[in-house]
Amino acid sequence: MQARLADLENPFAGKTYAEALDLLEQRYGERPALIFKDRRYSFAEVRREVHRASRRLAGLGLAKGETIALWLPNRPEFLWYWLGAAQLGLIAVFLNTRLKQAEFMYQLGQSDSRALITAGSGAFRDFIGEVAAACPDLAGQRPGGLELAALPRLRHLISLDRLETGNTAVTDWSDPWQAEGEMPELEKDAGRPALIAYSSGTTALPKGAMLTHSVWRKAWDGGVRFDMRPDDVLFLCVPLFGVLGFLSGVLLFWTHGCPVVLEERFDATRCLDLLQRERCTFIHLLPVMIEQLLAHPDHPGADLGALRAGVVLSNDKAVMRRAVETLGIAGASSGYGMTESTGLVTRGWLHEPFEERLKSHGTPLPGCQIRIVDPDTGQDLPAGETGEIWIGGYSVMAGYYNKPEETARTITSDGWLRSGDAGYLNADGTLVFLQRLKDGYKHKGFNVSTLEIEAALLGHPAVAEAAVVSIPHDRDGETGIAFVIPKAGSPTSSGELLGYLKERLSSFKVPEEVILMPEFPRTGGTEKVQKYKLREIALARRRTSGQG
Repeated sequence: MQARLADLENPFAGKTYAEALDLLEQRYGERPALIFKDRRYSFAEVRREVHRASRRLAGLGLAKGETIALWLPNRPEFLWYWLGAAQLGLIAVFLNTRLKQAEFMYQLGQSDSRALITAGSGAFRDFIGEVAAACPDLAGQRPGGLELAALPRLRHLISLDRLETGNTAVTDWSDPWQAEGEMPELEKDAGRPALIAYSSGTTALPKGAMLTHSVWRKAWDGGVRFDMRPDDVLFLCVPLFGVLGFLSGVLLFWTHGCPVVLEERFDATRCLDLLQRERCTFIHLLPVMIEQLLAHPDHPGADLGALRAGVVLSNDKAVMRRAVETLGIAGASSGYGMTESTGLVTRGWLHEPFEERLKSHGTPLPGCQIRIVDPDTGQDLPAGETGEIWIGGYSVMAGYYNKPEETARTITSDGWLRSGDAGYLNADGTLVFLQRLKDGYKHKGFNVSTLEIEAALLGHPAVAEAAVVSIPHDRDGETGIAFVIPKAGSPTSSGELLGYLKERLSSFKVPEEVILMPEFPRTGGTEKVQKYKLREIALARRRTSGQG
């Protein structure tokens, strides 16, 4: 199968969203595409649902290139309105469902979102209520004609569920859209941006990476490396707003005609049940999910014999080995990529022995290139030497939305994406990713900016200086440790500062510990904080405590 797929020309190369959806229906028709809470959708039904979403969105009167935000848990409507917006030429903005007020207000404003589609009653948080709390002038306004001081570009606040308490400013889309009629004009340029995914990077504020229609091409090529079979089924509970969910999850499997069993969130009991009932062959996992599955009382008797592969979001070889040896996922693997590169750039082949797959993150996908560059000189480095990973090819993002300076710092004049990550190439062309050069880390699968946490800490009246580092964590991948120098005469405590952060940051951004210090280790002459020494302190405390 691998050789046959690898020899095929990518049928999704150069396709727009509309053309890709047409191709899905032509190729796979009535085969199952999506399973959610026992509701099953064929590929033909997926296309019909997306067309309905496009017709409904067209009624908002937005122009091509305008932005529409999706703030939704995992549910089919996320897919319908994302794909429906993209094929119209609108740009879908994906918002993390764990954002706090300051975070979601910033991203809605920075993205110039004209509409926000979100969940109503029954969701795990009160999305509409939190927007209303952040925008007190929402009360009494008319749907579709919002004029908000904090979000001057936003005109539509749309709920996909009925609200228990009426809000006259909210547009109610809880009833299915039945109108058929003519389809509006669809986007014909596959090179235009179609979605914005926010990525925390080297600045305190997140940046919106603009991705084009090339997500379809990338998804197909990723599936080739997985040696996809017609009977493959993916269990997916990682968030759809992330690349692992929407691209390496849904689109990767759909482009190969395989269904996705979608869950709103991870629950070990539900997971074990669905893996057996639907005979799932793939699963995408975070390290914490592996531990919860293994600890579940039903795991020893569960029939997981159909599972053959999946993505483990970890750079820790011990975690990978645990997925293979204890969960029995022989094809567990990881690759290298980032939001700004439209996800996956390198991956090994599934047919390779597991020990070989452990040695690297594989070779570049077709149309993608990797260079290892000295970050100071910009010169290419030979095989085996560590430098900064640079990414080239068709899938480099179109840029950061409304951030030309950050875009220019990240993408070279000849189109190479500076990843900010350290790694090296082997003589056989395989990539080994080592660590991040930039100020960031990944906790439970989410990108976290240390500078964002530091900026939040500096907002506390008792904090004079703050520095945040990351250290490895057995379950969560990496975790943050914050160091603080208190202001003279302003007593505070670690517990107080953690509580302060929990009120202002998403839970995945809150560091594990805040350590108070009288001074930081610094480099003589420049007085720069020596974060590597702070990391050594954090690791020493971890070893002493026996955690991690």
